Order: sequence, then structure tokens, then C-alpha cells
Amino acid sequence: MAQGDAVVRALLTAMATLEDLVEVGHDSHVALSTLEDIAHELGGMDSGERRRFGEALERVAGEEPGRAAWVRGVPDALGLER
Repeated sequence: MAQGDAVVRALLTAMATLEDLVEVGHDSHVALSTLEDIAHELGGMDSGERRRFGEALERVAGEEPGRAAWVRGVPDALGLER
């Protein structure tokens, strides 16, 4: 596992849980607000950080084929420029 992948995995786990909460309506306002906060924080990454984040997502997607499409779609879902 490359440096930073554990953090990316933790972030993906949190995001998946929050998305599930939004879908089932349980605390959906708080969950959606938290997802927006995550997007805002990640939106502050510089181009090198975005590249490394994308590379980490790609590694995780390669290791988790069952959710690879979702993992690869995270930047777009958060409105992050590539």
C-alpha cells in the first residue's frame, strides 16, 4: 500500500457511509453537509495534491473491483477539477 492510501481508504469509507445516510434519509441533512465540507476541503488541493489523490484513488480502485467505478467517480461527485 502506497503512502497515503490508508487515508484515502478511510475517506472513502466515511463518504460511502454518508452517502448511504443521505439515501435512506437518516440524518440526511447532516450527512449531506458533511459531504459538502469534504468537497470544500479537498477543493483546496493544489494540482500536485489532486494528482496524487487521483493516483491513490486509482490504486484503491484497482484493489477493489467491486466498487472501482464508484471510487473513480469520487472526484466528479465532489466537483473536483482534474
